[in-house]
Amino acid sequence: MGAPIMIPEIWYLVFQFLATRNDLSNVCSVCRLFDAIATPLLYRSLVFRDPHIDGSHWSKLPDDEEVETQDEADNLSFGLLCRLLDDNNDILRGFVREIVFDDQMNNMRTVDRVWRKLQPPDDVLATLVNRLPNLEAIVFQNELPITDGFVNALLSHEKSPKLHLLGEDGRTRVNIKMPFVQKLHTSVNARARAPRDRPGTDRSGVRAWEPQRLALHELFSAFPNLEELSVSINWLRGGCVMGGPPSPTRILDLILSEEATFPPLKSLSLSGYPVEGDEVALWRDRFPWDRLHSLTLGVQLLPSTPGLLELATGKVVNLKEFQITSYNRLSTSAELDAFLCSFDTLESLTAKGAVPSLTSVIHQSNLKHICLHTIEEPARERETLDVEQLKDLNQHCPKLTTLEIDLDPNGTWPDDIVSVIATGFKNLRRFSIHVGLGIAHAKDYHSMEEEFARVLTKSKAHDFAKRFFELRGPSVLEVVTLKTGENLRWFPQWHPKYAIAEEECTKIFEIYPPLEDNHEPRLNELESD
Repeated sequence: MGAPIMIPEIWYLVFQFLATRNDLSNVCSVCRLFDAIATPLLYRSLVFRDPHIDGSHWSKLPDDEEVETQDEADNLSFGLLCRLLDDNNDILRGFVREIVFDDQMNNMRTVDRVWRKLQPPDDVLATLVNRLPNLEAIVFQNELPITDGFVNALLSHEKSPKLHLLGEDGRTRVNIKMPFVQKLHTSVNARARAPRDRPGTDRSGVRAWEPQRLALHELFSAFPNLEELSVSINWLRGGCVMGGPPSPTRILDLILSEEATFPPLKSLSLSGYPVEGDEVALWRDRFPWDRLHSLTLGVQLLPSTPGLLELATGKVVNLKEFQITSYNRLSTSAELDAFLCSFDTLESLTAKGAVPSLTSVIHQSNLKHICLHTIEEPARERETLDVEQLKDLNQHCPKLTTLEIDLDPNGTWPDDIVSVIATGFKNLRRFSIHVGLGIAHAKDYHSMEEEFARVLTKSKAHDFAKRFFELRGPSVLEVVTLKTGENLRWFPQWHPKYAIAEEECTKIFEIYPPLEDNHEPRLNELESD
């Protein structure tokens, strides 16, 4: 089969928008012209993952042979490595811009094989860096070794590739400066327990067990050019046995000498990290708040979180994205409101569990994305936006393209609210409603599941869709989502009955506009996670 007549440059632009690597792989099989155009795109970003066979066969890349056993599949990533290390494949190597070690490498045989290959004397990754002339980035989504050879290869590379450590767990070496590290996501468990036998090495005979350690000043010293930092500390412990010996995890206070500085961060995410004591002055006076473009807080919010917002108030000048998420609502939104009212540059605001006042939200007139979600509680009815508040939101945030809000219909869709949303927000492309189940009014635990199941049905979703699009008419809106259920719940032991019933009744409906004026909206029920 030959390619339709079109100049190669146009096909190249078309292929860039293909959704998946499998699509690119299939295009390579169409004809020689498509193979020549699509192969550079296919090799531009290479992903090494734990290959799992799904179905009768599995194939990694166009020129991999199909395999039928897991042992064969486990070798495919290394077949790709060998292909790139082969000097006969200079052209292929020139296509590679990024290599990713996926966090799905959880099969012990695969992880151990990777670990051995990346360590001396093989040091395969260092060799690979030296053989890829156009490499721009390496992404570790898992814990992998950083050897001297690997560090030297990155430092001496002509393209100065960046390293993204997205699966750091408190065990990465920090005794050498690595200015090429651009992104760091570190996660430690403050409730972790040491192995009973404390083995010196794992089954591969390579890695010794060591406790987790978080010392931000050590990370800042090792990675002085960080632009993105995510720190997550788990303080939660659940189960029947709540006691036990102290955790071996070490979390050290941030200490900076007079000469030391914070990295030039543009993105910061903190969950469970306490900013208190002597650290307060460091974050207030020396953190580069003016450079920050993105700030994420939660899902574990500590008592010190409002204080951190207070430290940042008046100092952020170019923040584009702010997200705050919590299992529990804030006792007061005063600090959150003051923070949001101190600047006006936000384009994306997500607040789940901890929700600011609408006054502080509409202060951000450049918003394109808003998500405001309050968790339902059995002891109190949640507050949702009324008609006047929705009108204010529509008036003061005219650039909105994505909106996610709560709605508690109490048996019927409130036509005044549906009308305000449908006839306003002219630039919306995606609209989502979290439909309340009425947990605060549920008294009879034995009938909860039956009551909750009736809140959002296919018939009720269809009624909403029909009325909504009758009022809205033709627009740029692409999809409306109606959903029930809650993923922001955590209980140390047993789930209460309302949470069990809520989980059983989780539903998601996607509604698409009518294709023609006389057509019905299209409804699609999704499987819940």
